[in-house]
Amino acid sequence: MSENIIIVDNANTTSTEIKCPGCGASSGIKFDPATSRLTCPFCGLSSELHLPARPAAELDFNAAIQRANVNWGYIKKLIVCSNCGGQTLYDAEQITGACPFCGSTSVTSAAESDQIMAPNAVIPFSVTKEMTQQCFVDFLKRKRLLLKGVTDCKLENISGVYLPFWTFDIGTVTDYVISTGNYIPEGYTRPQEFTGVFYDTFDDIIVFASDKNRNPYIPRIQKFDFTKAVPYSPKYLAGFAAERYTVGINDAFERSKIKIPRRIKRDITLYEEKALKTSVIVTDASTVYCNVKFRYLLAPIYLATYRFKNKEYQVAINGQTGAACCDAPTKITRMVTALTIAIIVSTIIWIILWCLFPDFFGHMWELFTHR
Repeated sequence: MSENIIIVDNANTTSTEIKCPGCGASSGIKFDPATSRLTCPFCGLSSELHLPARPAAELDFNAAIQRANVNWGYIKKLIVCSNCGGQTLYDAEQITGACPFCGSTSVTSAAESDQIMAPNAVIPFSVTKEMTQQCFVDFLKRKRLLLKGVTDCKLENISGVYLPFWTFDIGTVTDYVISTGNYIPEGYTRPQEFTGVFYDTFDDIIVFASDKNRNPYIPRIQKFDFTKAVPYSPKYLAGFAAERYTVGINDAFERSKIKIPRRIKRDITLYEEKALKTSVIVTDASTVYCNVKFRYLLAPIYLATYRFKNKEYQVAINGQTGAACCDAPTKITRMVTALTIAIIVSTIIWIILWCLFPDFFGHMWELFTHR
């Protein structure tokens, strides 16, 4: 389905620079997850954000065209990776030579005319870069049969990135038809049909807003507490990259509805069986979606790598919870290899012995088959 977010012509991403209140520097200012403050690399000043603590508001889906906002609060540049297709936003003055998702250096700046819808909510980083090593080690310690020395490995190329998500609150009105009958020893009685209207609501249906190739472990650490989302401010992104959504709001809404019909039929069945005291089957259902609210929000992760015996492994860490996931070399591979070699060697020895002593093994085979 085509994207229904229309960007008004000549709507530019304006710049409201994040400046240090101490020395006035406007570059290099970073958000510190440990203190939820901004830090200046020049004078070392740590300043408060002074942002509202209220939850991030949800927007009316039907008014999405009018509410589309491309103002990220300061100038951003879009970097596109030709290897994995990842589209990442950086501060305009920031220079990057590699894609944070696949590490490829084949990155190019997108055309300046590209307009990028800004999020209306963000889950700030609460895990610091320094904490990622411990998160990584804690994950490895829960794995079994690790090779010796893996837990001593150090994370490299650590980068913090905000991932894009859509969340939907959806109201539904369903006209339905059910069929019911009571079981008797001879079988079911003649079915009876009833019609009804069922109202249901679904809160915070989450859709990941990117289809691009990426670190394979990201899906395993995407369990965020979306209730902790706060209104978007560019200050949270200071010092971090943000991935651009590639799944538009229309497509995301269609994906959010995939599981809804099954859940509605289940709820109708439970409701009617409780009321009628018999089993029922929903034979027809037609659902209208209403009062749809949405949020486009950013959620934090860390991407990193580590090396073990000259082989590089990818790591993904949840920037809110610290949950980590990666591949790790284990003894299982060695055990399988040793078993395979043992089977091959045993087979070769058996063949050689058979060739050297055919009468003996032939006699043994006869005894075995005629036993």
